[in-house]
Amino acid sequence: MHNNFYRILKPTKVGNVEVKNVIKYSEGISILPNAVPRYEYFRGLEGENVIDFIDYKGVDDLGDKLRVKAGTKWSEVLEKYKVEFWSNADFSIGGSVFFNDPITGFNEFGKINGRVEVDAYLDGKYYSGRYKGGIVIHVYLKKEEKEIVYKRLYGNLSELISIIKSWYTSRIPVFREVSLVKKDKESYILVSYPKTREVLLQGLLSEFNEESSPIVEKIEYEYWYLGYSPLNTIDSIINLAKESQLSVIRFRKDEIAYSIYSNKRLESIRNTLEYSTIEGEGLFNGCILCGKCVSVCPYGKQTNDVFHTPLGFYSITYFEKENDLANCHMCGLCEQVCPVRLDITNELRKATKINQISPKNLLRSINSDLSSVLIITSLSEELNDQIIKSLIYLIKKGKRVGIFYLAEDFSKIVKNEFSLEGLLKFKEIYTITPEEYFYLQKLKKRTVIDIYNIQLLAMNDLKMNKDNLHIPCLLGSELNESNFTCTNVFLNILNNKDNINRTIDKKVTLCPLTARELNIKTPLDLVEINLDENYISDFYKKLEIGTKDLGEDIEEDLGWYKDIEDRIVDEVYSTLIDGIIKGENIENLVLLYFKLNSMDLTKNIKEILMDKLTKIIFS
Repeated sequence: MHNNFYRILKPTKVGNVEVKNVIKYSEGISILPNAVPRYEYFRGLEGENVIDFIDYKGVDDLGDKLRVKAGTKWSEVLEKYKVEFWSNADFSIGGSVFFNDPITGFNEFGKINGRVEVDAYLDGKYYSGRYKGGIVIHVYLKKEEKEIVYKRLYGNLSELISIIKSWYTSRIPVFREVSLVKKDKESYILVSYPKTREVLLQGLLSEFNEESSPIVEKIEYEYWYLGYSPLNTIDSIINLAKESQLSVIRFRKDEIAYSIYSNKRLESIRNTLEYSTIEGEGLFNGCILCGKCVSVCPYGKQTNDVFHTPLGFYSITYFEKENDLANCHMCGLCEQVCPVRLDITNELRKATKINQISPKNLLRSINSDLSSVLIITSLSEELNDQIIKSLIYLIKKGKRVGIFYLAEDFSKIVKNEFSLEGLLKFKEIYTITPEEYFYLQKLKKRTVIDIYNIQLLAMNDLKMNKDNLHIPCLLGSELNESNFTCTNVFLNILNNKDNINRTIDKKVTLCPLTARELNIKTPLDLVEINLDENYISDFYKKLEIGTKDLGEDIEEDLGWYKDIEDRIVDEVYSTLIDGIIKGENIENLVLLYFKLNSMDLTKNIKEILMDKLTKIIFS
């Protein structure tokens, strides 16, 4: 646990108080009088003792209301329930009450922390009931029993604000919500109300169109300004809204609540809530501490530590320049969810200390002058069974391929420190592992090249249902699947951890490294490829019998000829070998080829056999 992280109060401010104790909240823990809560990564308060509620999530349905754990996000509630009021921003529910967030329904219900009932601690003492301050443990939300109507009117920002001002000048309208929204170049009024009040609002909504839901504010901008202000300050708020990417202004009697989001710093706004980013530039190289990367990061799950994620890398590096927070496999899932589009993997590569994966030189390139090749790297060179089956699979599909052995430290490929220029000459590249397939994709940016993964090809040939497959993290995007799981096998190789995820309940995986570790199959294993391990011993017997049948006289002649010309002896053995391998299926011949180096044969027989098999297999 990195206590320094809890000194971060928001993306633009770090507190001065040293954090001495951090407690992950769980049911029943008592809270000290001087403790401060942490409900989200992106906002907090100064204090020596921090209670972390970020993972304290869940909803209990009590019939007419919900009991919601403080770390639960609004979206997690709204996916399943309709409640009387909620936050526009997808913050935690406990955080919304504690920080008094502006919310939907501001017009009718006022501020959230004056409306809800809670279980909370105030000055170290537990209480239940209407919120009166302190650390929120649970929030009770009433279910919405009425049918709510939403309507929207698009228009010019100045014209829209004039409409709203006219409403509040004459009377207070009976809306549930009145919001003025400016998003990029688009502006509109959004209102909501119980359907039973429609007759009271007919004169105000003749030009409005039906809408299905309210605006949802996401933390995906570098700067945000949230707060409350008197209605007579609306013009200054509108001027700032014009410069923003997204602004939502809510109206209630003589007060407004605003949320203004921007990718550039705006001038200071009065009456902002404590977590608004008003101090200046961000402190964490553009990271806004939203935490979206945490939910997808395999390295964080491998270490069971939120700080071994990009969030941890960006935030903790502010305090500790040297750490092991970047020792991941650069899968890029974080970049897909990062709302401010940080170049995360490039930053991680600069700092990473992952292990070398040096080649063992177990193979050699064969017919690598062909335009199509099966790539073998230091990561896959020991996957003998998969190499053999891959080659057979491609040959049986009518592909003429060579083998290209990339004898290089694979970690350099991960870190983008190795030039792939030597591969640009190929038109088709076939890979065995998801890792090779993933990291070689960068070649597509340099030339017209087709890169295939054998497991994906086999999966498609077999018409396999993806629901029955373990999908590794590096293929999640390729398959447009969110249901992927990292087993940590490759991560363990890179960062010296020993934490295999053995919870995989699938019998087939697209990752050969996982298949080897968990003793399960790959799609390639299910393709009809008949490898007869007994063929090697059968070949020995046939060769022994064939040699013996030459007879002692011929052996003597061969010995005499050998002194004259070795070629004659080789031709005799060549004819003998032709007779043995003639008519054999491709599976046995490929198996024999890859077992040849370990076979107890004379040098000249090995050379003859190698030459014949190479011509048959790779021609």
